[in-house]
Amino acid sequence: MKKTVATLVLIIICFCGLVACNQEDREDILHLGINAEIIEIDTDNQIVYVTDFGEGKVFGEKCAIDCKKLIEDQEILYVDYDTEEVSLIQFTDLTVGDKVTINAYESQLNCITDGMIEVEQIQLSTQRLNVD
Repeated sequence: MKKTVATLVLIIICFCGLVACNQEDREDILHLGINAEIIEIDTDNQIVYVTDFGEGKVFGEKCAIDCKKLIEDQEILYVDYDTEEVSLIQFTDLTVGDKVTINAYESQLNCITDGMIEVEQIQLSTQRLNVD
């Protein structure tokens, strides 16, 4: 009887350990500060197309980013590097050739080959705005 209870307890502990490990695999990691360059803008559909800029290959030659949620959540930003002041900017402030920094979840980055992705934030890195 004691062996049966001990075996049952051991099986339950192993099962709980496997479940805990499996939950860690499902955690979606937020990647911050991914550098990109805007190569095309579809203003009618609120989509920007980016390519990799600098080190790392994330977006490839052309990746579509749906900006509707970013516009709604006010997550398009500009940081003045001299004053470190953060400002909200409009989608229309972005132009082709701009360098941007993107924050995106790994689950979205894994879907790049499937078409358009959504990201959590776009920050204009090109220092060309004088936002007050």
